[in-house]
Amino acid sequence: MVKIEEFEFPDDLFYDAKEHMWLRPQAGAQSKIQNPKSKIEIGIDDGGQDALGDVVYVQLTDAGGRVSRGEAIGSVEAAKMVRPLLAPVSGTLSEVNRAVMAKPRLLNDDPYGEGWLFRIEADDWESERRHFVQGSEEVTAWVSSELAAHGRR
Repeated sequence: MVKIEEFEFPDDLFYDAKEHMWLRPQAGAQSKIQNPKSKIEIGIDDGGQDALGDVVYVQLTDAGGRVSRGEAIGSVEAAKMVRPLLAPVSGTLSEVNRAVMAKPRLLNDDPYGEGWLFRIEADDWESERRHFVQGSEEVTAWVSSELAAHGRR
């Protein structure tokens, strides 16, 4: 676990530095022989949920459709802003978290657990994973620069 100031970033996740989203490949996602597609669970990271403030509304597209990397598939409304939720990978939107839509504060209270947003069956995780930050050193460098840019470090 990388901990910088009050923010936590689990080591086993990938992070979309621009959108402050985390990605968790599901069990078996690394085995391309058995399954050429990888299911990826996605949510907003600790720094992202803090920047949003208290989340009051989460809207997500229905599962089942195709999504492209960078495509809006929902939105989050919070005390400080309304922002779109962009698909970090291309594939099939296989599941949305109805619990977080019913109780949006889960995103603030448990961003890496019950506050996950959606799952995408990625078309080419092996290729797209290079777009994300992973590992203690990369995460520490990224978060430190983000905090410095916002005058917090």
